[in-house]
Amino acid sequence: MNEINQTNLIPFVCPKCKHPLRLEKLLLNCSECNRTYPIVDGIPDFLSGDSQANLAPVFGGTAGITTLERMAKKMDFFSTVYDSQLFGSVMLKLSGISGGFPRFIKSVTSFHSKAFEGIAGSVLDVACGPATYGRRIALPSRDIYGVDISMGMLRKGKVCVERENVSGIHLARACVEELPFENAVFDGVMCSGALHLFSDTVLSLREIARTMKSGAPLSVQTFAPGKTVINRFVQTHSWVHTFELDELQQYLTKAGFEGFQYEQDGIVLTFSTHKA
Repeated sequence: MNEINQTNLIPFVCPKCKHPLRLEKLLLNCSECNRTYPIVDGIPDFLSGDSQANLAPVFGGTAGITTLERMAKKMDFFSTVYDSQLFGSVMLKLSGISGGFPRFIKSVTSFHSKAFEGIAGSVLDVACGPATYGRRIALPSRDIYGVDISMGMLRKGKVCVERENVSGIHLARACVEELPFENAVFDGVMCSGALHLFSDTVLSLREIARTMKSGAPLSVQTFAPGKTVINRFVQTHSWVHTFELDELQQYLTKAGFEGFQYEQDGIVLTFSTHKA
């Protein structure tokens, strides 16, 4: 477990008080607020125990139909098929996207890569899933810090990273509302397939911005309105949100971002912006 502190260029901090953590056996301890966070299968878990139990009583929209933990369990279930050719192809077909799953992954990866062109140092991957894009944009000069609420997704990501022999990937279980990092430490941030799930878009974007250096790029893949099976589902489930372009730009401005470049394919929207 000492490897966690030795390899990370950016140390994890307490997500509550942002105090440095001390590694003791399989626990990360905060001497400031006395919270402890376990390390499970080599993955720090900042959503475990009473200290985080009530972090996000409503996750995704205003209806209150699901808690953070229930959402995490759903993602744990989907982790068994997530990233698979069959699952991806079905979801794309329902979304009205042509060209197949490999093309979609390649397209989003290309968008992120362009946003981070020339960026070395460290990139935060919010709602990273099984490090789908993190392991694709990792470079010898670039470390990826992936956080997700689903331990199932993170475990799968750890297996994929080890199988593909990708270096510089650091995974942790954490929530976007309280990221376990200090202020202004990341050279870039990406978020794929999750912005539409966050309960408070501006709050989440502000917390992301807090961890970014001035001028650092943010690259996002999310959903826009459209006339597809997925869109009809989204419209009847208020915990999933689709973004109008003007609405999204207003949120980004409120959260401290400037500039806006986007691409849209069906209901899939990718965009990049920068911390002001």
